[in-house]
Amino acid sequence: MEHPYLYLEDLFDPKTEEFVERHRRRLYAFLGSLPDRLYPEILRFQGVWQVYSYNPCRDRLYAVLRGGEGFRVVELPSGRVVLERRDAVVWGVYPSPDCSLVGVGYSPGSDLGTVDILDVNRESVVDRVEGYIHGIAWRSDGRYYYVRMYRDGPPPDGGGIPCERVVLRDPERGSERIAWGEGLPEGYMISMTPIYEEGSMVLAVSKGWSTTQIYGGPLDEPDEWNLILDPRAYARSAGVVDGRFYVIVYDGPGTGRIVEAADSRREIVAAHELYPIEEAVATDAGIVVDRLVDAKSVVEVYGYDGRLIESIEPEEPSTIVFMKRWGDRVVGMVETFNRPMGLARVEGLKPLYAEPVHLGLDVREEWARSYDGTPIHYFVVGEGDWAVVYGYGGFRLSLTPWYLGHLKPLLDEGFYYVMANTRGGGEYGERWHEAGRRRNKHNVFEDYKAVARRVKEGNTRIAGWGASNGGLLIAAVLVQEPDLLDAAVIGYPVIDMLRFHKLYIGSLWVDEYGDPENPRDREYLASYSPLHNARPARYPPTLIYTGLHDDRVHPGHALRFTAVLEDLGAPVYLRVEARAGHMGADPKVKAAELADIEAFLLRVAGKG
Repeated sequence: MEHPYLYLEDLFDPKTEEFVERHRRRLYAFLGSLPDRLYPEILRFQGVWQVYSYNPCRDRLYAVLRGGEGFRVVELPSGRVVLERRDAVVWGVYPSPDCSLVGVGYSPGSDLGTVDILDVNRESVVDRVEGYIHGIAWRSDGRYYYVRMYRDGPPPDGGGIPCERVVLRDPERGSERIAWGEGLPEGYMISMTPIYEEGSMVLAVSKGWSTTQIYGGPLDEPDEWNLILDPRAYARSAGVVDGRFYVIVYDGPGTGRIVEAADSRREIVAAHELYPIEEAVATDAGIVVDRLVDAKSVVEVYGYDGRLIESIEPEEPSTIVFMKRWGDRVVGMVETFNRPMGLARVEGLKPLYAEPVHLGLDVREEWARSYDGTPIHYFVVGEGDWAVVYGYGGFRLSLTPWYLGHLKPLLDEGFYYVMANTRGGGEYGERWHEAGRRRNKHNVFEDYKAVARRVKEGNTRIAGWGASNGGLLIAAVLVQEPDLLDAAVIGYPVIDMLRFHKLYIGSLWVDEYGDPENPRDREYLASYSPLHNARPARYPPTLIYTGLHDDRVHPGHALRFTAVLEDLGAPVYLRVEARAGHMGADPKVKAAELADIEAFLLRVAGKG
């Protein structure tokens, strides 16, 4: 099947540069000075300090805060600023157990990044590693592990690419070697979780987003990291207590059950019929669970006898993520549609860090019915005559409440926000994911359409918005049913479903989408690939945006789809950010991107 405009995949081709520049001029001729007026308001509300990532050590926490004009690494509870960066995205912080050293990961927004090891007392950099890396785990002898993805060339053990390995590094000598993962085939991803209180390491080795093997052993002895559990299903670690490994297994109904990963496979918490366990952390006192109930977090605490000790429902729909054990406590990141991301002790939801911000938006929950009768949950935030309907639907990623400060100019001008919990995500467990994966992908599109139609029943006009896999969703809906949307915003999208596996790390997504080299999969992928299904029609105004530093989803997807729609006479606009990638950008760059997107929507709505 034809692959139009392939030259646009070469980002340094003069024709590509001319294409991008021509569309830049066209976009800003349409937007005028409106983005300049919106930018300060977006920066003010989105620029409040929010927790971006964190990790605990002995008697304190180290958190990455995003806000103002950049990123900060802050020591809590003292509030001491360890590091400030205005020229990069700081994506991770990894303190050693004794809090003397801190690994800080940063990049220009791309997956290709750098980790600096800081001596927090001397405020100096004592080591540095670069590459496609994530995670830091400290040994008792001062050396540390990290996970490296090999993308541009094979690992030293001669494996295929892309693949991941655990690397052991000696910061004093600047030397390193592969410590674990030799022989793992290409396409397998490693998630590494040290349990310092137990002196243990847990590794989740995943093929795509549907099956996981759990390995573990003594933290300092990688030769003893052995297979703990192979459930032949998606799984996540729930931690280690007294040498016992606890695992969340998403088999059966796919909502997660917690087992002790010993020979007995003793079940501690049974699977719920509908509501999935999103995360769980084992402590001496019991297992703390974050359960999703219609896409919002409820905290449950279980004893090791399986008895429910406590259930805590937040005051307003909330998201709790990245729960971690901190001694005898469990800490997590918490946000709502009204409140920016903060830190709290999960038991009792006691704040540890939170900005005093509340947008005062009304939040309600509603349901639509998809083409096959499946009920689809969605959030409605605010009120007005235009709705931004946001969707994603893939990779087992659940859409849950997030802070809407970045949309303040739209909300003030009569827009409201709708978040659609379509199949393909993890809102109702692994079965929900499977129902929108591979040859079930059409369910995602139909679920989104059902929500959009329900919203339009109130004489509301709607703007579809999605990014990454969500960009695929909006693009597919756009070409399948052009008159359903009154505007479309498509960010950093996957568009060419017959070629995605040949660009950057796209081969990792074959497990989710299907294999274009398999004739049966290819036929199905071709049936919805937005690039290959765009036809002459009355398309709504459409903004496609991407970033040159996106080394996860190739910008060529966005550029080529723009060219195809332009050929069809569609009112399509393109925005290409030279300073951002798939992992994001510093707050000022992100605010500028959002100002252009919101200016586009206000112009289309006749409100700008």
